[in-house]
Amino acid sequence: MITTYAVSFPTKKWSDEIRQSCNDKVQEWLNRQFSADRMPANMRIRVRQSPDDEVFRAEISESFKATGSGRTTTITIAPHRGQLVFDVRMRHIAGKDSIVPRRPAEVPPKALLQLCSDISQLLEVYDAERRVAPVVRIVATTDDGQALGADSLDALSRRLPIIIEYTAGKTVETSLTAQLAHDLLGVAHVAHVTTPAALQAFNAYCGPQTLNEQYITIMWPQPVQPTVLATSQPKREQIAAMIIDAATMQPDLPIQAPPRAALNRQPVATPLNNERKVGADVESLKTTIDLLHKQIDEKQFHIDQLDELLAESDEQNDALVGDLEERETQVDDLAADNTRLRENIDAIILQKLDLEAELDRKAPGAIPRTVLDAVHKASKDCRNLVFLKSAYETADMLQGPDPVRLLSDLKKLDLVVQAWRSNKFSSSAGLGSFMRDEYNLDFVPNIARDTAQKHAAYYTVTYEGKPVLLGAHLRRGKNRSLIRIYMHVDNANKTIVIGKIDDHGPDRTS
Repeated sequence: MITTYAVSFPTKKWSDEIRQSCNDKVQEWLNRQFSADRMPANMRIRVRQSPDDEVFRAEISESFKATGSGRTTTITIAPHRGQLVFDVRMRHIAGKDSIVPRRPAEVPPKALLQLCSDISQLLEVYDAERRVAPVVRIVATTDDGQALGADSLDALSRRLPIIIEYTAGKTVETSLTAQLAHDLLGVAHVAHVTTPAALQAFNAYCGPQTLNEQYITIMWPQPVQPTVLATSQPKREQIAAMIIDAATMQPDLPIQAPPRAALNRQPVATPLNNERKVGADVESLKTTIDLLHKQIDEKQFHIDQLDELLAESDEQNDALVGDLEERETQVDDLAADNTRLRENIDAIILQKLDLEAELDRKAPGAIPRTVLDAVHKASKDCRNLVFLKSAYETADMLQGPDPVRLLSDLKKLDLVVQAWRSNKFSSSAGLGSFMRDEYNLDFVPNIARDTAQKHAAYYTVTYEGKPVLLGAHLRRGKNRSLIRIYMHVDNANKTIVIGKIDDHGPDRTS
C-alpha cells in the first residue's frame, strides 16, 4: 500500500530572488535538522540544486526495519504554470508487517510544519484572496459572518476547506481547533465564530444549522456539501484525519527538467542572432545535448525506482497470496468445527428432551413447566423461605425465563438461609458474599433510594401485618430470559421472604 500526503504553496508574485530565498531557507533547514553527526543510519538525503536549474528538490528517505516500511519526504521549489510553487509530499510504502491496517496519511513532523510556516510567510500565498497562514481567522461581527459565508459558498477559486468552530465563551487556547491552524497549514483554513450575531449572519447566508453552537463544521470547496461533526467533543485527530485524507488526493507536481526550462527561456531569433558565428551555434548545441543527457539520466533514475517498487509490490503480493491461502485453510477448519459443534448441541438437546420426557413419566410434576410451577414446587421443598401471595401473582404473569433454573436458584437460597440459621456466617451482612462464594448467586442487597421513593407502591408488600420494602433481589439472565427475585431479609427470624418474581422492576435499573 502506497499513500501520499501533499501540501502546496503556489504564488504568482515571484522572482529569481524569491526563489533563491526559498532555496536557501530549505537548505538552511536541512543543515540544521540533519547535520552529519546526527544523521540516523536508516535515513538518506538527496538534494537537487544548481544555478542553471530552476527546480530545487530535497528528498529525505527513511526505512524502518521493524515493519519493513518506508517513508519519503520530498520538498520541491519549482515554477509551475506561471507560478512559483513550494510543495511538500510525504509518501508511505507499507512493509509486509504493516499491510493491514495503517493510517492513510499522517501529519508531518513539527520541524517540517515550522518550515512550511516560514515559507508561507516568505511567499505570501493566497487562497481565494485569503492569506494562507498558521493563524485562526476570528469572525466576531455580522459583516464578518456574512464574509465567511461568502468565502464558503461563493468563492469558486477556493481550493482549501475551512474548519469552523463556534467559540463564544472560549479563548483561542481552549478551543478544539486552534492548534489545527498550524498543523494543517496549506491544506485547510481555521475560523472561529465568537459571537451569536456572527453565527446568525453566517447561517443566514449559508442556510439554517450549517454551523451549530455545539458542533464543528467543515466547509469543503464547492460543489462538495459541508460536513458537520455530530459530536460536541471530537478529538483533534478526528478532525485532522478528514482534512489529511482529502490532501492525499492532490495531483502530483511535475518535475520540471532543466532542458525545457532552459530552452523555453531562449530569446526569439532576430537578424542579429542569425549572424552569430558557427562556433557559438556549436556551443549552444553542446549545452542542449548536455542538458538532454541529464534529463535522460534523471528519467533512468526514476525508471530504476519504479522497478524497485514493482519488485517490492510483487513480494508483497506473494506474501498476501500465502496469507490468504493460510486464512482460507483456517476458515475451512473453523467451519468444520462449527458444524461438528452444532451437531453435538442438537444431539444434547434431543437427549435432554428424552430424559425430561422419561422423568415426567416416572415422576410427574418433577420438572416445572412454567415459572408459576417452579414457585409452587419451591414453596413445598424450601422450608427456610417464606412465599407471599404477590410472589405467585407475579410469577403467573411471567413468561420466558427457565423454570428449572428458577427452581434451582430458590433451592440454593433455601440452603443459604439454612446455613445462616446454623451460624455458618455471622450476620445478614455476610449473605451476599456467602451466596456468591458458595452458590454463585448474584445478590444485590438494596435498590437505589430514589427508586424506592419513586416506585414505593411496587417495592412495598405486607409481611406479618407490616409494610416492608423489597430492596434485596437476585439477578439472572438477559433479554427474554431476564428474571429478578425480589425479597425481604427478616433478620429477627433469620429467614428470607420472597415477595415478587418479575423480569424487571418498573425503573428498568434494579
